[in-house]
Amino acid sequence: MSAMDVAKKYFDAWNSRDPEAIVATLAQDGTYEDPTSGGPLSGQALSQYAGGLISAFPDLSFDLVRGVPAGHEMVAAEWLMKGTNSGPFAGDPPTGKSVALPGADFLTVAGDKIGSVKGYFDQRTLVEQLGLQVIVQP
Repeated sequence: MSAMDVAKKYFDAWNSRDPEAIVATLAQDGTYEDPTSGGPLSGQALSQYAGGLISAFPDLSFDLVRGVPAGHEMVAAEWLMKGTNSGPFAGDPPTGKSVALPGADFLTVAGDKIGSVKGYFDQRTLVEQLGLQVIVQP
């Protein structure tokens, strides 16, 4: 299985909206991290994190805009997360607003599993699309 095939399987798991399927794409010691995850997550912590996101955006989907192998064991993936905030998110009530959030993941691949995912997106864009106020603190 190529690194791109493993990456596509990972995005398919997110699109299934099944936290356990997402966790299953990672190697036993595999980790996931993004700007809001509070650090690297794995196993049950990742399942809970993904479950919270799916509860907040029950129609959550990731469009893989572009995936590029970056060496034998890495994939750089540009994506667009779409969804409607119809459940509580980050302690706030649902806004009912839809988001189309661009981002990128850098995935390391170990065999047919993900060794690590480091995701990047603009948190301000997400907050603005949800119609929430951004408070900048020093």
